[in-house]
Amino acid sequence: MGQKLLTLEIRPDVEVLLSTTFDVLDTSTEAEIWESAGEVPFSTEVDGIEPSGSDPLTAEVEGTVQIRILWNDTEESSVTLDGLLLVRSAPDSDDWRLPSAEIRRAKAAAGL
Repeated sequence: MGQKLLTLEIRPDVEVLLSTTFDVLDTSTEAEIWESAGEVPFSTEVDGIEPSGSDPLTAEVEGTVQIRILWNDTEESSVTLDGLLLVRSAPDSDDWRLPSAEIRRAKAAAGL
């Protein structure tokens, strides 16, 4: 079995707010891909995420948010949610990702 290196993009508008890189088995289902998207990523590119005032380990993205999972330039899955919560491991870390509750919302929006 091989692996696929995937990119998760979070876009509240035209610009990408967060891009993460994670891997899955190349035989992973769409639901399994979403589950892996919530794990600590290999790398992140962050553009403007501000931690919540009360909790430096969370950030809220307001409004309509598009989440896309890409393999190279091929879209593996995408959903649009109303608002989004992100989490990270430590106050000085940029390993922002989707918590399990948001993964469940995304999977439901994708019909999984």
